[in-house]
Amino acid sequence: MKKNIFLIAIALFAFFQLQSCKKDNLTGPEIQTLSAIALAPNAATFTGSIVSKGNFNPFDYGFIYSASPDVGEGKGTKISLGKTIPQGEFTKEVRNLNLSSPYYSPVVYVRAYIADEKGTALGKLIQMTLPNQQVGNIIPSTGKSGDQVKISGKFYAESDSAINVMFNNTKAKILSVSETEITAEVPTGIPASHGNQFNVEVIIGGQRVSSSNGFTILANIKDFTPKSGPLGTVISFSGDNLPQPYYYPDNFSVFFGDQRVDPINANPFQISVPPTAKVKSELSVTISNKKVVLPGEFTVTPPVFTGISTETTLPGTIISISGTNLPVNYQYNYIPTAKIGSTEVTINPNYQGDYEIVVPDDLSPGEYTISVTLGPHTVTVPKKLKVLSYAFTDFSPTTGGPGKEINITGNFIKDRQYTIYFGDMATTGTGTSATNLKVEVPTGVNEGNVKIYLAFGGKKITIAKEFNVIGPSITSFSPTSGNAGTVVTIKGNGFAPYYGTNVKFGTIDAPVTSITGNTITVAVPSNLNPGTMKLTIMTNGQTVTSSSSFTVTN
Repeated sequence: MKKNIFLIAIALFAFFQLQSCKKDNLTGPEIQTLSAIALAPNAATFTGSIVSKGNFNPFDYGFIYSASPDVGEGKGTKISLGKTIPQGEFTKEVRNLNLSSPYYSPVVYVRAYIADEKGTALGKLIQMTLPNQQVGNIIPSTGKSGDQVKISGKFYAESDSAINVMFNNTKAKILSVSETEITAEVPTGIPASHGNQFNVEVIIGGQRVSSSNGFTILANIKDFTPKSGPLGTVISFSGDNLPQPYYYPDNFSVFFGDQRVDPINANPFQISVPPTAKVKSELSVTISNKKVVLPGEFTVTPPVFTGISTETTLPGTIISISGTNLPVNYQYNYIPTAKIGSTEVTINPNYQGDYEIVVPDDLSPGEYTISVTLGPHTVTVPKKLKVLSYAFTDFSPTTGGPGKEINITGNFIKDRQYTIYFGDMATTGTGTSATNLKVEVPTGVNEGNVKIYLAFGGKKITIAKEFNVIGPSITSFSPTSGNAGTVVTIKGNGFAPYYGTNVKFGTIDAPVTSITGNTITVAVPSNLNPGTMKLTIMTNGQTVTSSSSFTVTN
């Protein structure tokens, strides 16, 4: 019995010793990073070795790489080689290295790894330097959207799809690729104006390399709109990389027919139809001495005149005509020519968009057709213009002094001022209607009968009867004598209370204290010598002297 117990004890001891030994032999995996060999700017061969798989069921292995030396689980790009874990050396060729950066980094850091249920084991960190892409010149160095260019260099790429060519950050279409040359199409949508220069970049595997020379973009004008309209119509151009108006280079020109025109706006690029345009004109652009004719032609539509401000008028008047299809932007020298009958007349646009015509002063009475020439079109106004002659038929009243209002009848223009002569003395009158004019007898006209003339266009029109100008008169004054300061009342007619009136005792001025059309009161001046003298009144430019004398006393 004791022997059996002893044997059982020995067996239990041996079992526990065996279990302890098994625990002591449980170890993790061991892995090495052997090498990293660069193949191209975006490709390399990584080599590692699994020294031991360990005792914790490994389920993944491979490589982790990054542009940063901080490489580990969750840090960098992992390349898994699967669940079947080999023993010994393993290799992986990696294409299109993802370095998680928009700009190329030539240095790559890599570690081999093996993962089991306890974690991830890493091999040592290996540093590798990738070769650079080499980009030479772009030929040609100028061009427009849609043109083909060739970029020389030394290129490393797995496929054409791995290559991007960027024109000022705008992706181009790749047409062909070789190890030493890329053919690309200049893209649309480049954010640049005609004449701007920028870099062209080749991007392969995250590496961005600029061409040795810059590229100058040229405008690619494709069409214009509208295709018809009156003179002055604003035409907009469509296309790529249009120029700015403030920068109008020598190698870029827009032609309307055979006439070079300057732009008026940008965004969109625009011109206006010039005043010298023909009925139909092609539009073209010349860029770097290469002419491109744009689709279609522009047709200048003729103006249509529909109205006239008056059908009856007088020489010297201004009439207006209105219509449709008149030149827009009339402030840009789109000035037509015009004729009334066969007489050339002045015509100008007004701010209402119509045209104003000046009827010549010397135009003979009659009915006339108005014709207007605008660019390539001569158009007749549908309604005729009747021109009357100026007429002076009568006036009333027939007598009066300076300041007296006279009504003249005849043919006039309402609110227009006219020059009227009373004998040789000129004044102005205003037309109050088409048949009446008002004027006041001017000062300075000598009393007596004078002719009244209507002056117009270098002519003087009058009628047979005359106007009797009444001058001032002195009928009496009292007292007839007195000393300095004595107030003298002068009676008479034709005194001008609203104009300058002077009274003299002999040759000495006397201050006027009051005045009406027939009465003046003055004070005898203090600087008179005693004696007799005449009284003189100057009023309305006329002078009258008393027939009797005033006696100055001490």
